[in-house]
Amino acid sequence: MSSIRSIVRNLRLILRQDLGSDLEALRNRLETRTDRYEQAVDERIDALTVRMNETLVASQERLESGLVEIRSSLDGRLSGYEQVVDQRIDDRLATIELANDRRFAESEELVRSKFVEIETAFVRRADSYEQAVDQRIDGRLAAVERALDLRTDSYEQALDRRIEERLQAVETAIGHRFGEHSRALDIRLDDRQVGMDRRIDDHIREMEKRTDARHEAHELRIDRTLVQNREDIIERTDLLLQVFDQRLDRWRQLSPGQPAQTAPMSLSGPTGEGLSRQSPISQRILDWGEHSTTGLGSYSADEQEIVDYVLSFIDDPAGRDYVKQHMRRYLSTLHRIPPARRSGDKVLELGSLTPLAPAIRRYCGYQSIVGNNFWPGEEKIAEKVFAQASGSERFAIPLHNFNVEADRFPFPDGAFRVVLCGELLEHLQHDPLHMLWECNRILEDDGQLILTTPNIAGCRSIEGVLTGCSPYLFSQYNLTSSFDQHHREYAPREVRTALTAAGFEVLKLETEDVWRRSNPAILQLLESLELPTELRGDNIFAIARKAGQPVERYPRELYID
Repeated sequence: MSSIRSIVRNLRLILRQDLGSDLEALRNRLETRTDRYEQAVDERIDALTVRMNETLVASQERLESGLVEIRSSLDGRLSGYEQVVDQRIDDRLATIELANDRRFAESEELVRSKFVEIETAFVRRADSYEQAVDQRIDGRLAAVERALDLRTDSYEQALDRRIEERLQAVETAIGHRFGEHSRALDIRLDDRQVGMDRRIDDHIREMEKRTDARHEAHELRIDRTLVQNREDIIERTDLLLQVFDQRLDRWRQLSPGQPAQTAPMSLSGPTGEGLSRQSPISQRILDWGEHSTTGLGSYSADEQEIVDYVLSFIDDPAGRDYVKQHMRRYLSTLHRIPPARRSGDKVLELGSLTPLAPAIRRYCGYQSIVGNNFWPGEEKIAEKVFAQASGSERFAIPLHNFNVEADRFPFPDGAFRVVLCGELLEHLQHDPLHMLWECNRILEDDGQLILTTPNIAGCRSIEGVLTGCSPYLFSQYNLTSSFDQHHREYAPREVRTALTAAGFEVLKLETEDVWRRSNPAILQLLESLELPTELRGDNIFAIARKAGQPVERYPRELYID
């Protein structure tokens, strides 16, 4: 269209001076026809564009994603075809323009005579060109549509065949491989199951043997310990009875020849009931043995509930007798344990198979209790089971095997709220401060240590010295185990010194009669000599709080170079 407009513009410039009104009419007709031709060509192009768009959309819907490359190729070829056609038209029109310019330059009159011929030829050529273009476009579009349909159908058929073949091949390969893999897997699983069953059976049999051996060894150790404790108690009781009988006979034989005291010493309070206030002090010291245990086996209603609860976990008669003999000490210890503040608070009990664990759980609120004892062998952790005879309650605590005065405790720093060290200090042979330093380490900040031990400065020990016996509460040698005998008994002042050196603040340092009541004659004698009567109970009870790091490893009051 741009070439035709250029021809019209050139003709207008050439004929503008001389053609006059004839050319003006011709120009009007030519412009009118040109406009009609342009409109017709635009309509045909628009219709062609619409048809091509519809065809392409329909083809795109059929081919979907698989015909993207074909569409790109077709667009490229159409673009190349349009470029070729435009170039050929431009070349042809350029040739026409050159020829017209040359002819207009030769003679303007030849143009006048030939104008009708040129117009006729131009109209004829325009019509023929339009028809040719329409035919070529229609034929090319039809050919393209047929080719697209054929290629699309063939591509779809080939794609369907290839997909079907690939699917069949894949299904066949998968089925074959799955069958082989399933068979191999079944064989491997069967082999592994057989081997696993065999290993599990061997492991279970070995575990049963080891468990039975450990239980038998543990039961033997407990039985030996209980038998030894029972024998020790019986021997000690018999020995004490013999000693007291001998002393009583000796003093009775000597008493008639002794001068009577001019000023009888009075015993005040209920502790002197049943004794002769006029008898010599030596006689009253000896006579107190008949009344020394009065009232220690009597319990209040609350205490009786605890006693019954503790004994409900003990079936062995010897064990029940041992616990009953120590029950007053157990009750005094239990009353000094602070209640749990949090559900995760833990208690460590050092040095024994304590029967207090059920009472600590029930009355102090500690659900996590850890025990310690020291026995020969490589077994580092055992399990202590507590079960009521009625079967209503049953639980177990871990029992760790380590030497408290030589080994590092197998616990992290600050792991426990309370450490209970009951009747252990007097059994240590070499280094008691090692134990106290470790107690400081494993206690949390402001954690408490409850320590109990016999009182070497109590009335009972003073009575033993005055009557010519050892002040120790338990001084006999144990030929079976050196750990069961008392290697050293402590005075309250020494306990305070040891706790302070280990970084503890002593909150309470008390003594209490848990074995025998303090002899009032001894207390009266101490008063007469202006000596203190405080802290004279036969057992020490210390409540200490972790105040900081230990301050002294070897206090001079307890260690020598």
